[in-house]
Amino acid sequence: MEYSTTSRGTRVVVRLLAPVLVLSALVLAGPLRADAATVTAADTFERADGALGSSWASNRGTWSIASGAAQSTSATGNAVATYSPLALGDDYTVSARINIVTTGTPGGAEWVGVAGNVQGTSASALNYYLLRVTTGSGTGTNGRWQLLRMSNSTSTGLLASGTIVAAYGTQLDLTLTRTGNTLRSQVSKASSGATLADQTYTPAVADPQVSGGKAGLYSNSGNLRAQTWSLSTTTPAASPPGPLNCAPGGESYTYPDPNLTVVSTSTVGSTWAGMQVTQRLLTDGNDQYVAYYAVNRGLTVAKHTIGGAWTYKTLPSTLGWDSHNYVSLGLDRDGNLHVSGNMHNVPLVYFRTTTPGDISTLVKVNTMVSSAAEDSVTYPEFVNRSDGSLVFNYRDGGSGDGVTYFNVYNESTSSWSHIVSAPIFDGNGSSSNPSGTWSSYFQGPTKGPDGWFHMIWVWRDSPDAATNSMLTYAKSLDLVNWVTNNGTPLTTPLQYGQGDVIDPVPDHGGLLNGNARIGFDAAGKVLITYHKYDAQGRSQVYAARPTTSGTWQINQITNWVGRWSFGGGGSLNFQVAMQGSRVLSNGDISVDFFCNGTSGRQSIIIDSSLNRIAQVPSQPLPASVTTVTGTFPGLEVKLESDLAGATADGQYVLRWETLPGNDDQPRSSYPTGGSTLQVILLD
Repeated sequence: MEYSTTSRGTRVVVRLLAPVLVLSALVLAGPLRADAATVTAADTFERADGALGSSWASNRGTWSIASGAAQSTSATGNAVATYSPLALGDDYTVSARINIVTTGTPGGAEWVGVAGNVQGTSASALNYYLLRVTTGSGTGTNGRWQLLRMSNSTSTGLLASGTIVAAYGTQLDLTLTRTGNTLRSQVSKASSGATLADQTYTPAVADPQVSGGKAGLYSNSGNLRAQTWSLSTTTPAASPPGPLNCAPGGESYTYPDPNLTVVSTSTVGSTWAGMQVTQRLLTDGNDQYVAYYAVNRGLTVAKHTIGGAWTYKTLPSTLGWDSHNYVSLGLDRDGNLHVSGNMHNVPLVYFRTTTPGDISTLVKVNTMVSSAAEDSVTYPEFVNRSDGSLVFNYRDGGSGDGVTYFNVYNESTSSWSHIVSAPIFDGNGSSSNPSGTWSSYFQGPTKGPDGWFHMIWVWRDSPDAATNSMLTYAKSLDLVNWVTNNGTPLTTPLQYGQGDVIDPVPDHGGLLNGNARIGFDAAGKVLITYHKYDAQGRSQVYAARPTTSGTWQINQITNWVGRWSFGGGGSLNFQVAMQGSRVLSNGDISVDFFCNGTSGRQSIIIDSSLNRIAQVPSQPLPASVTTVTGTFPGLEVKLESDLAGATADGQYVLRWETLPGNDDQPRSSYPTGGSTLQVILLD
């Protein structure tokens, strides 16, 4: 037995080499045992024509041995075969000596290669990293190499690439090495050992979909002839993060403020409860307005003077099953009510009163400014500027290619106009990727204690929620002129990568639209709370605040295990729902959230330096507010804060019970009688 050590920076790898065992033509160095730091395997494929062998799995396509070489048929693209006995550890090296053959004229697209971290339950659902090459299309032409991220057996990202001096017929050695989170791609000539390519790539975040798994061979069109294959991997096998566990760790914290109590309750009526959709409350002095969906899903507006009876107006708009279709409210300086909602990539749905304070005069207005910019509307919101003027913002266009407009209302002419001639955001191209398209998903504008409007946004380049990226910030006094946190002017429309980038989270980095929140610390400085994946691919919550130099201080404030792996289109059922932050009377900050597997709302308490103190249950709301009273299985309590904010009497909230979202799909069973909608005053 031989003992040796190899140092990689501060890391030591120990290899325990046992006597070589020969099984057919397969050579195993190092038996699989708990104390082995590294195990290796190799195959020369020098055996009878036919099946690839019992140690190999044909994960995709048909694989066999012919004339001492491994090959796949041309019937299946992106064919993969993996070596079954060894599961990959954190570090591995997989190599192969290959020839590329074709029955016709070589086209320079006969891709073959080696694969690592292969995982998946079916041929169409394989996830892995792939180093592949193709030789030139003829004498004197160059070949190419690529490092790819494969998801569901198709490429989802070109990570690195280049050309190689390798004409058709050149035998090549390929080596894919993973050390921690860094991948190294090496291509050399088998005849001379001359290096043709040698490049490393480190993903910005760990991706557990390509962690652990198996290693093997790849062929896109049946052109591979693999002469040898070898693998060296550390043990134990790597395990991707499990399901997210965000339960508190037994810490304690004494809140400096008393718990809230119920001051008053007013029942508005009955509301739809078949799935989650946001409904709104707006208080204006002694008057309150509620926009909601009635039991029959009709869009309804209710109004009362506090302490008085409610009056109602049913609007000609009916909710389907899409949880995007929330409703928003705003008041102009004359006191006229504006209502917009029930939209997800559909023409504008908008109403306003013609007599201030009289909801019976709500009328439908088909166009605000231009039907061309209002034919695919989502995410409507109203906000009042410091002078009281009413601004409406929305997205026009689909997820991944939408633009955002801000309109301002003129009371004297009863008309809207774009606040600036161009949209605020434009997802068409960037300086680094002119052909790319993105949609902005923003929070705010939120008026802070400093008098500025603060706004944050993420970018998304497809309907897949996993492609959210680039958490960005801007502020404005008038919603026209925007600046960074230190006052540097910004030019609109803002494109991908522009603005004050808080955290350049990449695609698949765990950032999610609608789950980053704007708050303020005890000094009135803006504080952003959000979640993303840490370096190990686990879900964590972060707090960010601008520094005096204009950069951002970013602190991780959780140490959770596991991961919420989200993606796809439609409305998601959030495993983590960020609720924003609030300053406690002692100067500490409570970052509030809901998380699957925990009881009720949780709070991460941080100090004025953004250092974590504890994760504890949030201060309890009264049981009459949080306890589900309906009997239909699966009902949840939903609370929506007053759009006007807290009053001198306390905080008004809108309360109802509903089933959660259902990926925007119909349910066959739901509470047909709806649930009770209430306005509650807490203090």
